[in-house]
Amino acid sequence: MKNKQKIKIDKIPSVFKNISFPKEVYISPKILAGEGTILLVEAGNHEGKLNTLDFTNGRLGKLWQWDKIPAVLGYRKATTEFAGFVPSSITVGDELYLLCESGVIGEISGVFESWGRPMKVKVLGSILDKNGKCMNLKNFSLPPIKKIRTSIPLIVFLGTRMDSGKTTIACKIAHEFKAMGKKIAALKLTGVAFSQDLMRLTDSGVSLAFDFTDMGLPSTCNGSSSEIVNSALNLVAYTHREKPDFILVEFGDAVLGEYHVADILKNKIFKSQISVVILAANDLAGVKGTKDILAQWGIEIDIVTGPIANSKIGIDLIHKHFNIVGESNQHNIPKTISLIRSRLFQ
Repeated sequence: MKNKQKIKIDKIPSVFKNISFPKEVYISPKILAGEGTILLVEAGNHEGKLNTLDFTNGRLGKLWQWDKIPAVLGYRKATTEFAGFVPSSITVGDELYLLCESGVIGEISGVFESWGRPMKVKVLGSILDKNGKCMNLKNFSLPPIKKIRTSIPLIVFLGTRMDSGKTTIACKIAHEFKAMGKKIAALKLTGVAFSQDLMRLTDSGVSLAFDFTDMGLPSTCNGSSSEIVNSALNLVAYTHREKPDFILVEFGDAVLGEYHVADILKNKIFKSQISVVILAANDLAGVKGTKDILAQWGIEIDIVTGPIANSKIGIDLIHKHFNIVGESNQHNIPKTISLIRSRLFQ
């Protein structure tokens, strides 16, 4: 390809966990503006900006001005951090924004002010593969599996918003059941690329962990429900091949949102494998709303955790208003462990 340049990479963010980049890459001024396109960008001014970088090894470090990194075009529709989209056209020299610490970039469409100010990056060009073709994250996905031939229980974690406590209780469950000799897998089916949740689950005893990035998706809010549902089903099928005793399935974002959580939950194949549903909620209204929405799809909440369940009065009110078990995720979780044992192993 004409006009290609060779440039050294300074750092590699976690969205590229499945890609082995050389120390120096060839770039091209030809840019295909679409989800998954991999660009080389140069970090802008970091002063006063949110410049945390999530590395492929799970370390949280910093992105400094003039660092050159690979980044992927993608969407984000977070209500409490940054939101952004893939612009219709991109040329060398354009300025985009770091939408997430993992290396997802795009144009900004919304900023949650208390989260900080997004960091600009300057587009240097498309990164070329060894055959001289523009790289795309979607070319680095797990192979498709057409049928699930086994039935492995799914423990599903839902939230009423981001950062409501889903991963915290999932880690406690993994730790407890690993001590019982169980083999546990974990999936994160929706959200934006970020390695920390899967790292935490692995640290807690999960032997196998995947997310939508393993299906070549930088996030799950691209507007294509069929693509997101197929990604979820393939990840479940792929995990089945390792024959775990059960699979922890975390959904980023809430049931209502732009990340296609509802589309996956309503899918008959997925829904038929659900054994336990755990809701992490911030308030009683969130529990009520999620309970009513799930009921329309024939799904019931088994346990409520998160901030609303971090006090005795909260637990009492959960039982009073909804007749659902509530349990804090801040200490031991005997009710949750007992319920899972009775559903899965008796």
